[in-house]
Amino acid sequence: MASFFEHPIDERVRLSYQILERLRRPNGGYVASPYSAEDGSGDAYNVYWIRDIMFATYANEYLGCYDRMVESLRLVLDIFKRYHHRIIKASIVKPDVRHQRGLFMPARVHPTTLETITDDWGHHQLDVFGLFMYKIGDLIRKGYGFRFTPEDFTLIGHIRSYIFNMGFEPDFGVWEEGPESHSSSFGAVLGGLMMWFDQGYYDYKYKQKIEIGHLVPVSERMIADGHGALMTLLPRESEGRPYDMAQLSLLWPYSIVDFETKKTILKNVETHLVGERGVRRYPGDVYCGKGLAAHQGETAQWPLGLAWLSICYSKMAEYGREFDLGRQAIHLSWEERVGYFRKSVEYFEMLEKAMTPEGYVPEMWVGEQLGHNTPLAWAQSFHIIAAQMLINLTHKHGEHFRLPAHVRKGGLAVA
Repeated sequence: MASFFEHPIDERVRLSYQILERLRRPNGGYVASPYSAEDGSGDAYNVYWIRDIMFATYANEYLGCYDRMVESLRLVLDIFKRYHHRIIKASIVKPDVRHQRGLFMPARVHPTTLETITDDWGHHQLDVFGLFMYKIGDLIRKGYGFRFTPEDFTLIGHIRSYIFNMGFEPDFGVWEEGPESHSSSFGAVLGGLMMWFDQGYYDYKYKQKIEIGHLVPVSERMIADGHGALMTLLPRESEGRPYDMAQLSLLWPYSIVDFETKKTILKNVETHLVGERGVRRYPGDVYCGKGLAAHQGETAQWPLGLAWLSICYSKMAEYGREFDLGRQAIHLSWEERVGYFRKSVEYFEMLEKAMTPEGYVPEMWVGEQLGHNTPLAWAQSFHIIAAQMLINLTHKHGEHFRLPAHVRKGGLAVA
């Protein structure tokens, strides 16, 4: 039987999707990884992280499986409904992020009961709300509005109010550390609000214009506050971090920053955080997973970041148009777009070299040590997306974008 990497790229996508599907549960959610912590070396990851569910199901969109993606987003909506009272309260009276617990949306819940697992650490993570609003609005604009009810829009309206009350202040961010003001969190929230603001910001993505602003109105003041908060941090991630892998979300999925800022973020990540087997989350990161021991000077490398970089470069190659800070169009030449495509291929090759022989995308490598959260659901999803984007670009612009034979046909030499 051929190994994972001996298969052509379209078959590798299919096999990677099978791996991802094994992490999907009947209610439409995805456990973060199969790791159950039965060996006592760390926290169980076979539970639901709300962010991980949304990014894990993202692969379905790129494979045309919209019904499965809607099912996952409806599950997230049900989780929000379970904690609707917390959202309403925090949208009226702002909780103390540093000292009060049990007043925020839980970051992770039990995969069957949807009950919170613990309130003991930083659950206030704004990017979760931003990603949710962004994808719900995106799905409706793509014609899936019939899947959502007036009750759903009432909840989304309360999430909007929560964001306005809490949305541009310190949170615990993508990596659940802080609280601190994070540009990745502010960008996610602003992207979510812009999707509903309905003033043309994301119109270039859609063949037909579907108005959604009347369903959950977003004011110009919200947008102005969000843009101002984001601009005060960029190009930094936070006061304590000059750059962070999480900032790649500002390029994809949100595309919420101007072209020059995109290039600055990419340069910072590539210069300071990219390693042979993954991307370091940020300078000085000491987390390396339970049961792993870093040698002096080692920092965990996340293959997820290589997939993310590949996706970002594919997106820059795709449209041939970017925007400056004043929202004026910048047209890219084919030479520039081909250069971005090649960068996407480069990072995709690095990603597959960092995967296991079975085709799993691990959470991390610490030196030669493999993290036990293998496969990691949203990283597996990003592998599928990165591969499918390269396939789509070669099909659409075959005269300009060409995959190397070893990437297209298989046979990649994996370290």
